[in-house]
Amino acid sequence: MTNQKLSPPDAVRVWRGFRSPALAEPEFFERLSTVFVPATVEMQTKIGLDVYIPTIPGGMTGKPPTVPDETAILFWNSQQTYHDGFKTLAVRAYTLTHGAVYTKQSRADFPLFFEGTMEENQPYYLVDRPADWMNGSVNHLVAGSPDGVTPAEFRKQVAGTVGKIRQIESLQGAVVCVGPNYIVYWELMQAGSNDESAGGIPELLKLVTWNVVAVPTPTTLPKGLWDVWPGMDIRPGDSFNMQFQRQSAS
Repeated sequence: MTNQKLSPPDAVRVWRGFRSPALAEPEFFERLSTVFVPATVEMQTKIGLDVYIPTIPGGMTGKPPTVPDETAILFWNSQQTYHDGFKTLAVRAYTLTHGAVYTKQSRADFPLFFEGTMEENQPYYLVDRPADWMNGSVNHLVAGSPDGVTPAEFRKQVAGTVGKIRQIESLQGAVVCVGPNYIVYWELMQAGSNDESAGGIPELLKLVTWNVVAVPTPTTLPKGLWDVWPGMDIRPGDSFNMQFQRQSAS
């Protein structure tokens, strides 16, 4: 089902979603299961989605409300491919469904190349070469910042650690973003490696409080957009590396 394809490191949208307080938690998970996660694959693959790795920290024990309820990285053929998608009805319709589910602080951004410092809510990529995240070994950290540490101090601490992480030889790709009170970090390790202790996460764990380390599960949808199907069964802490046939694979 999968195919080999390298995605540019700057062509990834980094999503941090916060559940709307008007939406009860069970309904939030129902929307993720029956609409948002499967629809992202079915409605965006044809316009150039290369990789989709969603994770749902929402509902996990002790998660601070300042930490996202859903995270995701979505790689595209290019940044322009993403922008061109809004010329299609499918992408415009899909985007409009988000408003009633997520708060206004939810956002997705393209990353900049990390050059030593970090700005709040700005994602960064650490490895400046294309990679295949769908078929690789991915680890993901979602964590809250410690009490008593200002957002600026926390970003400075993370930047110092990230500067060391990007020197890891087995690191094939990495994306990081620090919000006001949280950090999200994804890493792609050398093929065959699924030992998270070999990457940068152990060093980042020294800087945070509440956290979850996810290893996204390769997942293929059993049905398509027009099939009769109730959807996925998504629960707190789930993380998926969605497997699908990509366009213009090389």
